[in-house]
Amino acid sequence: MQLMLKRPDTVRLNTAGIPNEKFVELDVKRGLRNADGSGVLAGLTQVCGVIGSRAGVACDGELTYRGISIEKLAPQLGMHQHNKFEAVCFLLLIGRLPNPEELAWICQEIGKRRQLSDALVAHAIKGLPSTSVMNKLEIAIAALYGEDSDPDTLDPDANFERSLDLIAKFATITAFSYLIQTNPNAKLVNAPATMSQAEAFLYMLREGQAATELEIEILDLCLLLHAEHGGGNNSTFATRVTTSSGTDIYSSIVAGIASLKGPLHGAANKMVMEMMDEIKSQVKNWSDRAEIKAYLAAIFNKTAGDKSGKIYGLGHAVYTKSDPRATVLNKQADQLAQEKGRMDEYQLYLAIAELGPEVFKELKGSDKIIAPNVDFFSGFVYDCLGIPEAVYTPMFAMARISGWCAHRIEEITSGRRIIRPSYKFVG
Repeated sequence: MQLMLKRPDTVRLNTAGIPNEKFVELDVKRGLRNADGSGVLAGLTQVCGVIGSRAGVACDGELTYRGISIEKLAPQLGMHQHNKFEAVCFLLLIGRLPNPEELAWICQEIGKRRQLSDALVAHAIKGLPSTSVMNKLEIAIAALYGEDSDPDTLDPDANFERSLDLIAKFATITAFSYLIQTNPNAKLVNAPATMSQAEAFLYMLREGQAATELEIEILDLCLLLHAEHGGGNNSTFATRVTTSSGTDIYSSIVAGIASLKGPLHGAANKMVMEMMDEIKSQVKNWSDRAEIKAYLAAIFNKTAGDKSGKIYGLGHAVYTKSDPRATVLNKQADQLAQEKGRMDEYQLYLAIAELGPEVFKELKGSDKIIAPNVDFFSGFVYDCLGIPEAVYTPMFAMARISGWCAHRIEEITSGRRIIRPSYKFVG
């Protein structure tokens, strides 16, 4: 019989880490960022452009999908009704907007590919309990490898076909995983193939209940705005790094999900909602700007909120003067707040967006601009849509899968070299 040995007291980890001074001395770009916070140039892409400053000077943020500004893209796709996300999937994967026939085709393809196999539902979703929908996404996407007759192919066209399959199934996996997590006997309803991705997701999440036209329209817009954000964001970079090794599409997408699961990447709108819940409970008069400003000062001084000194949803790692996604979403948030009877709450958001930068400037003595980012408004929008917080990050992934797949195909065709930066031994 083998004896179970107790861990010796001498077995202790060295948690001191490498001192910051060493990184400065050796000019290490921590987090692959330059001293001014901008990203180190690690690659080239034709998928997406993200601009937050020009020659080190703050400017209005710009986000382009295949060269088209999202501020122009959203209204340009208005004629496509609730299929703006599908049109953007075509744009990101193919490189141009679809014509009407092509849009009808990709909508049909995504619609008919949404359904999951009985085995996947039984084993990957129902059979492995988890408290995290993101974890269920990882498990289910990895399991799809086993249902593919040629999963390791690096052929770009074959990867395009698999991309359509993944984009479609993300909505079903997310909805079903959440429902099973909250109720093992939940009713799992497949959406009709004729529904758009936005409508289908709400239909499945609500166990077969229909959504309003405005709800579908706004969720469709949210998916469009979160579909892509350049090759340097953590999850997309993770997807490209793993792709460069020659691994299969399922493994590279799981890497992207794993990255987005990290709270420093994908949990921003959840943090905004938690902060707002506290502000709403502590600020007695939501229309009293002086009271709001005083509470924001307490947050900055680390005496209120989570004591981090951060007003979540203000400021961005890349954007300086404005986040173009927030600009687009804010216009729709107003309309949704009116429909849901939550204008007083929406006005509180606007007051914080205006007063937060003022308080920051006064307390920090800094001219740095901190404008609302997309996460500042998206949590409020999702809450108005009745979407639970546990689904916020998975829904982010449900949109971003289109960008991940576009970057994977680009890495296959353009990268052609394993990504392998250097780490210097300093022990």
